[in-house]
Amino acid sequence: MMKVKETIKSLIFLIDGFSGISYKVHIDFSRNRFTVFEWRNKDNLQPLTNLEQKSIGSMEEFKREIYSMKIWEWKPSYLKAEGIILDGKYWSIKLNTIGKVYESEGIECFPPDWERFCQAVEKLTGTPFR
Repeated sequence: MMKVKETIKSLIFLIDGFSGISYKVHIDFSRNRFTVFEWRNKDNLQPLTNLEQKSIGSMEEFKREIYSMKIWEWKPSYLKAEGIILDGKYWSIKLNTIGKVYESEGIECFPPDWERFCQAVEKLTGTPFR
């Protein structure tokens, strides 16, 4: 497993679909648990996600994925160079380690491992992030 200088303690991930569904995920590696919050824009009044049992993944496997993606090397900000974005996806990540906090965010512009990251979060939480 690749190592960052410090041990990862937690990760907070937010994705805001503005006119759709938004999510906030808090992963606490020291307690080996996570929480997922889902909320919807008033114009998106479809029923909430079914409350059926979800299949969740392994925290250790997720942690290995995070180390291999080197999120601590992601740029602080990902923005499109042209125009003003009035609708789209805003996202942010806050990676807490014992010695440092790494933060990255963007609007309709994503780091190279974005799809892989979303797939890893989906696999861990059993909740779709698109």
